[in-house]
Amino acid sequence: MIFRFSDFQLDTHQLQLRRAGAVQPLEPLVFDLLTYLVTHRDRIVSRAELLDQLWSGKVVSESALSSAIKAARHALGDSGQTQGLIATFNRRGYRFVADIDASEPLAEVPGADVMQQSAAEAHQVLAAAGLFSSRNEREKEQPVLAVLPFSHGVGVDQTAWVAEVLCEDISIHLARIPGFLVLSRNTASQYRQREVSIQHIARELGVDYVIEGSVWPMGDNLRVGVQLLDAASGNMLWSDRKLIPVDSLNVLEEEVVREIVSRIEPQLNRAELIQLRKRRTVDLGAWALYRQGHAILGQKGWSEESFIEAANLLRQAIQRDPELAFAHAYLALIIAIGHLVGLIRGQEWLFEATQSAEKAVALDGQDTDVLGYAGCAFADMGDLQRGVGMLRRAVELDPSNAQAMTALGAAMIRQGDVQGIDFMLQGMKISPRDNRRSAWGALLARGMLNFGQIDNAIRTASDACRCDDRIFLPRVVLAIAHIHEGNIPGAVDALSDARRIRPTLGQREIACFASRAEMALLQKGGVLAGLPS
Repeated sequence: MIFRFSDFQLDTHQLQLRRAGAVQPLEPLVFDLLTYLVTHRDRIVSRAELLDQLWSGKVVSESALSSAIKAARHALGDSGQTQGLIATFNRRGYRFVADIDASEPLAEVPGADVMQQSAAEAHQVLAAAGLFSSRNEREKEQPVLAVLPFSHGVGVDQTAWVAEVLCEDISIHLARIPGFLVLSRNTASQYRQREVSIQHIARELGVDYVIEGSVWPMGDNLRVGVQLLDAASGNMLWSDRKLIPVDSLNVLEEEVVREIVSRIEPQLNRAELIQLRKRRTVDLGAWALYRQGHAILGQKGWSEESFIEAANLLRQAIQRDPELAFAHAYLALIIAIGHLVGLIRGQEWLFEATQSAEKAVALDGQDTDVLGYAGCAFADMGDLQRGVGMLRRAVELDPSNAQAMTALGAAMIRQGDVQGIDFMLQGMKISPRDNRRSAWGALLARGMLNFGQIDNAIRTASDACRCDDRIFLPRVVLAIAHIHEGNIPGAVDALSDARRIRPTLGQREIACFASRAEMALLQKGGVLAGLPS
């Protein structure tokens, strides 16, 4: 097919873009992007759909798509400012908007079956060359999600619109989770009117997990229900329902989407870890090793052993795939935090953590998760200016990144900025059931103490203790908070509970989170009695 617009010809038969008859140089991926937008010019194509269609099997950030869009516009003499040919629709995607005249090339065109065979052969050649990954390769390395069209009340335009928007926005947010692929809504929409089992969908689409939902009117509210299903078995892994006041819909819709996704993500990771345990270690790929390393602290608590195990898994992931930016970034974070809380000792850590963070940013400096982990690592290593800069950029790219938001707040507190408390509270609100909440709460309580908010610090540290029974850190901060108000028995009880978790707890580790004046108060009150110095 030849698509003619302005003075351009897009020839999908010859795989050429011509301008006034002259062939324009264009990378294959950019050509595919342009062809896809032109072919689907009758509608807005979401970013998630483009990522799914063009990078099948490749883990990329949305910045890669932005770069490809920029290259396509440049080849057409277009830009993000003029948007005369490729238009951006905020929070929706892109659409090719120029008038087009399409026709078959004059040369004889082979039959459809021959073309399909040629296309398949071409795809195999490109896959062998490493330009594309086959679907089987993708599924071996990454689990695949499908968000099915939400059911809704019949004949009510508002519920239909809300169902459509929720489904699309949940898909977009889920596509940001590293290690998972989300099928395009265009692919999943075929099941809007079909009554088929989840297992049937799994076989047809090759997906591992399915998310389905519903929107129904209930008086002045809309009831939104969402559930996560294991595609192979059809078993429900998680479900939730929420009531949204109709008059607050425009304000609350984005907040509801973020809350739903923040609750789905840990359930997905938990389900994947169960599957990973069933596979032999020698079969684990880089992504699987990364996910295991990422989950260790949440599974086993904070100790020298858990930090070392997590770091070793991440090193193995990097050995498998030296360009896996997430693994480099999270390794830097693990080492930096471990040293900050006294669980990793020695100066050799600084070199590895710095190198890992630098490598991560060099590999993908526009990914919100990479920036969140690396920025937190730099801040924990003492480079607050650089760390805060990266964390601010991470939050700009994705305001729903709870880790980056919370880490930004913690770094701001260390800079003496009381607004850091608000950033930490916002980050914890984004992900209310996050398994890192106990550690975040400990850091928040410590920050509150810095600004004299003793009562708030005690409440926050107490809540953090209840969130996780395996982390000693919030108990240490709670003891420090109690000593501020002169509650020596409370401080003794808190440190006793910390020693239950970490029998080797010593004054050196406590001093990581207590000032000299606070250590003196603890010492004077007899709270540190019996602890090794």
